[in-house]
Amino acid sequence: MPRNKKYWQRRFGILNTEAYHHHFDVRQIPDLDDEGLAYLLTHVKGINMLDLNETEITNASIALLTKLEYVNELRIKGCTEIDNNCIADLNKITSLQFLHLKNTGITIDGILQLIGLTKLTDILFSNDDDRDIKDKMLLLKDMLPDCNFVINSVPYIFLK
Repeated sequence: MPRNKKYWQRRFGILNTEAYHHHFDVRQIPDLDDEGLAYLLTHVKGINMLDLNETEITNASIALLTKLEYVNELRIKGCTEIDNNCIADLNKITSLQFLHLKNTGITIDGILQLIGLTKLTDILFSNDDDRDIKDKMLLLKDMLPDCNFVINSVPYIFLK
């Protein structure tokens, strides 16, 4: 159920958040949605590690993150409302180095569209369709040669 800004104001009061955060962890807010994240990020300018795992956010929250100066690590594991439709916005977060997408709607085909994220060193994601996986993983490796890939909690090893 979406909540409005007044709900979040009543819940958290007036925020005195810092502009820059090393670790911004909101996993302990089980009903956090897009409006709630927008409220919590009101005065935030940059985040090293943003942990949104298993919250109720959608692709709209990814669009919101593009307004920050930087996000180096983004953890959205289990955010089931996020899918390939957020790829264009993810490409705008060019500071990303670590991306945890497991149990979201983002597929390997969506990940192959992450052309703007040249700083990525680690991507963790889920895959249910093994057709063409080797070919797609080779494309990913060519695209992101310095990146490590973990599929369904198992590091992907490229055989020579």
